[in-house]
Amino acid sequence: MINDKILTLSSFLRDDGMNVSIRSTIRASNVMDMYGDKFNSNEMKEALKCIYVKSKEDLSKYERSYNFVFVYNKNTFDNPLDHEHIKIDNKNVKKSNKTNNTTKKSKQEKKKVASDTTRETILRRRLQHKEHVDKSVLDDEFTSLNSIDYRVYDICTDFSKKIANQRSIRKKSKKNKGVHIPRTIRKNLKNGGHLINLVGQKPPLHKSRHLFLCDISGSCEWATTWFFTLLTGCHKSFDKIEIYLFDNRIVDVTHALNTSFKNTYQVNIGLQSLGLRPRGHSDMTKSFEEFLKEARLNKHTDVILLTDCRDWTGKRENGILESATVLNKIKIKSRKVMILNPEKKIRWNTPTSCVKDYEEIGASVHQTSTIKEFAKVIKEI
Repeated sequence: MINDKILTLSSFLRDDGMNVSIRSTIRASNVMDMYGDKFNSNEMKEALKCIYVKSKEDLSKYERSYNFVFVYNKNTFDNPLDHEHIKIDNKNVKKSNKTNNTTKKSKQEKKKVASDTTRETILRRRLQHKEHVDKSVLDDEFTSLNSIDYRVYDICTDFSKKIANQRSIRKKSKKNKGVHIPRTIRKNLKNGGHLINLVGQKPPLHKSRHLFLCDISGSCEWATTWFFTLLTGCHKSFDKIEIYLFDNRIVDVTHALNTSFKNTYQVNIGLQSLGLRPRGHSDMTKSFEEFLKEARLNKHTDVILLTDCRDWTGKRENGILESATVLNKIKIKSRKVMILNPEKKIRWNTPTSCVKDYEEIGASVHQTSTIKEFAKVIKEI
């Protein structure tokens, strides 16, 4: 039987965003049962902290929840000084006892109602705050996100796990065997036409190779960071994946997907340590030509570009953008080319934007100005 206070503590910690497993709750309940009479308050607090707290960011959440469950409730609702002492009149003993019992009962009911109300209020506020943070992070544009906020990074990594699960479920559903009707009928002719033995039908497996080419110019640096963070959590759900970054040349950073990062600062430093530095503008023509030479493109390859489609250094010949000509060669050699644009669509038709040039050669352009839009595209690739 799990201790009620441990269940309450685990619930509050989860509502605060901590990862509390069922195993941790059972272990904490066992510690409470075994050492509840032996440990004092501080010792029990330290023992439970060793079970629940996994990182230093969770210390404040644990302190707040523990004090509310074990300290605040005890001092507020079980304080013997709150009870009023009623003098007993020998002439009215029965009346006094009745009044005293009624008073105690009413006080207990009020305390219970106050306790339930306080817990519900705190729980509701925590849930509302968590939903507000999640919604603002997922729906806000990249330019308005705090790039060094660890909560944003945690939500992004958790969101990538959901993407991986959804992609795995979709892949498994495609591998389910159906019934091959002609073979089933032929096999059951000896049974008088009764379909006793069903013959399964194996659908063809279309394994794809996904190549991501991400711009790290000044306007796309943080979009690339969040995109890379999402891929670190769901890259195993792809059959084969390769990631390249480019500014004036391309660098293969696929091996960095298996690195355990803790925040966006480490992501940026890790990627920059491979030789690339964010610049004001990227040379897209030169980078595309290098990608065309190094990448092994075929009809089973999908090329996904992350760029704002602003080729500031690009040249035009007879009105045709040079980088669009190279991208057309990439599209011919591959199955399809997708472009993830972190800018709003309202900015695509400005004079400095080359979205129209890329669409004319057959590339599909998708708006991915928020984490939620990024996740939707990754899930459906």
